[in-house]
Amino acid sequence: MNTDMLIVGGDGDLALRKLYPSLYYLELNNCMPENTRIIGMARTGQTREEFLVKVKEWLKANVAAELFSEEKWESYSQKIFFAQGDATNAESLGKVREEFLGEGNQLVVYLAIPPLIFGKVCNALEGCGLAKETTRLVVEKPLGDSRESFIAINDELARTFPEKQLFRIDHYLGKETVQNLIALRFANDIFEPLWNSRYVDSIQITVSEEVGVGNRWSFYDQTGATRDMVQNHLLQVLCLTCMEPPAVLDADSVRAEKLKVLNSLKMIEGEEVLKDTVRGQYERGMVGGKEVPGYLEEESDKYEIDPNSQTETFVAIKAEIQNWRWSGVPIYLRTGKRLRGRHSEIVVHFKQSKHKIFQENHENHASNRLIIRLQPDEGIRLRVMNKVAGLEPGIPLESGCLNLWFSDKKEIKTHDAYSRLLFDVLRNDQTLFVSAAEVEAAWKWVDTIFAGWKSTGMKAEGYPAGSIGPVAANELLSRDGREWHEIEPRD
Repeated sequence: MNTDMLIVGGDGDLALRKLYPSLYYLELNNCMPENTRIIGMARTGQTREEFLVKVKEWLKANVAAELFSEEKWESYSQKIFFAQGDATNAESLGKVREEFLGEGNQLVVYLAIPPLIFGKVCNALEGCGLAKETTRLVVEKPLGDSRESFIAINDELARTFPEKQLFRIDHYLGKETVQNLIALRFANDIFEPLWNSRYVDSIQITVSEEVGVGNRWSFYDQTGATRDMVQNHLLQVLCLTCMEPPAVLDADSVRAEKLKVLNSLKMIEGEEVLKDTVRGQYERGMVGGKEVPGYLEEESDKYEIDPNSQTETFVAIKAEIQNWRWSGVPIYLRTGKRLRGRHSEIVVHFKQSKHKIFQENHENHASNRLIIRLQPDEGIRLRVMNKVAGLEPGIPLESGCLNLWFSDKKEIKTHDAYSRLLFDVLRNDQTLFVSAAEVEAAWKWVDTIFAGWKSTGMKAEGYPAGSIGPVAANELLSRDGREWHEIEPRD
């Protein structure tokens, strides 16, 4: 079936920086359905030629130079059109339908706009006859700032589109290594017997960023690290790491298992936030050899910095999944801005045997760790103990690694997270998209933490930019006799 893709907010930052380059990847891989039309819709006045110049500039800035060619651009650009109009107005959308959309084509509508106007656009889509049974609606986060606000937004969407037609996108789920969690766990029988509280000591999930909030201060101050990263990205990664094997590998089964994990998370209530969570806010420091301002020192001509803001740019949480597989296993979540380096990873720490026969000739018999690197180098590392080569008496030990780095493959990367997810939208596959029940359950857990911070008056602890975060984040683990796993250089 021929496909039309209508991108509302079609000349905005998200569309130019992510969507058009990702769709170009699909064209490059011959994954774009035949006769596809991509219509960027915006209120700004411009010709199609002016619009294509803008798209091309962003494309060349965001796609590897080896992958861009004038020939491929010519093919891709023929699919792209521009429509000026107000997507909250049924008459404007009706004109788009008449001029650009093929009768009988399947339609994908991507809302690259603020959630506050999702409902108005849905009403306009229904009013002009575009909210058909074959229409798929893709929506971007943030989906609310609490459980209550998410339900309000979702109710607006659900009045026009049933759940099977809604695609809530989280680009983390499009990353190769995140998807590989499913393959690693369920296609390798050596791991499954060990994937439980009997053999796993603890799990750490870290998303560390070097960048600050920059010119996004006004938006970020209303959001913070918990809403921006924990409620969606980190909890989705946690779900894929810890969920039960799905009955079959389809959207309904995978989402059902992820929901069970979210519903099993132990609530962190009241004064428990004081011992199980850490809030931080970056201060002036050195990043990459350059001095950078603190969060409250960022400069902008567009808005006023609140000198009393307690918005967290760092958060660490000790979580627990209360089910038969994971009860008693601490799961440490950590994310922040202006940290020492940019990396995202999952670290599974396995328990050590109490019977130790290697008592000499080595300083540290370290526990085995499975390290799943999401960025910047996507790959998997298994840290094991092995004998030091040589003629020393006994069996001296040292720590070594078994490595699988995806970036070692010689092929140039020809897709990104968004291209994978957009391809799934075109194929009507919701497996890597988040259900309404998942989002609501995640907000319910996070809202309890916010309530605890408010009731206890818990403040954000300062940490120098370029550090590994607040001192209290280290204490969160040291109280349990553990420490954070810091990024390891590639061997």
